[in-house]
Amino acid sequence: MTDAAPSDTPRTAARRRRDRERAEARRSILNAAREIARRDGWDAVTMRGLGEEIEYSANFAYRYFAGRDDILLALVRDGFTQLRDTVTAAAQPTQPSSEPAAGRNASDDEGAAVRRAGHAYLDFALADPDLYQLMYSLGGVRVPVTDTWTEGQAIGDIFIGLLAAAGDARPEEDVLQLWATAHGLIALQVVGRVDVDAAALHALFDNALTDCLVRALAPARSTARNPATRDGNQR
Repeated sequence: MTDAAPSDTPRTAARRRRDRERAEARRSILNAAREIARRDGWDAVTMRGLGEEIEYSANFAYRYFAGRDDILLALVRDGFTQLRDTVTAAAQPTQPSSEPAAGRNASDDEGAAVRRAGHAYLDFALADPDLYQLMYSLGGVRVPVTDTWTEGQAIGDIFIGLLAAAGDARPEEDVLQLWATAHGLIALQVVGRVDVDAAALHALFDNALTDCLVRALAPARSTARNPATRDGNQR
């Protein structure tokens, strides 16, 4: 097999090969940075250390990144992309409900989606705490928030959309509360301030999710149970 498509010219095929090799080199550098951070902490991630990790010269990483900060920024952006995809996938229905549609509130389905997405957020952080630290500037490692504001806001927008679809009248405020709870629990565990396992963290966060959903979705559920109230409000 070759890299060239039937219509490729030799120059196009060579460019495609160079692009693939560049992408592979960048990925190897990013993977090496994550391995060093996992083993020795983010402060140990240096351009020289990366060269030693992947057994190249100290200048090898400079061919693909402007410097250490550029590598960290790329990792943060990759992390937010992974988190967005993880949360989005978790929010999708797992299977059709067996309850008749006439007896089921849309807010119940959407509330369950919020709960799944929230626990997926927690799972992501617990599965890769070093990357989460970098994404949210924990442990003394900082990437300017303004450089990844759009990527970070996209995560909040997913939850805002889910809560709004469930009938939450103030989804932005409730998302901020849920995020503060989840992030606080994760941060406390990451820095070693709490000695609880993942199941305990999920249980604590689930309590916060329940409190939020009960309060936020109560008006929508009340309206769904009382059509007269809904009709009256529409007049």
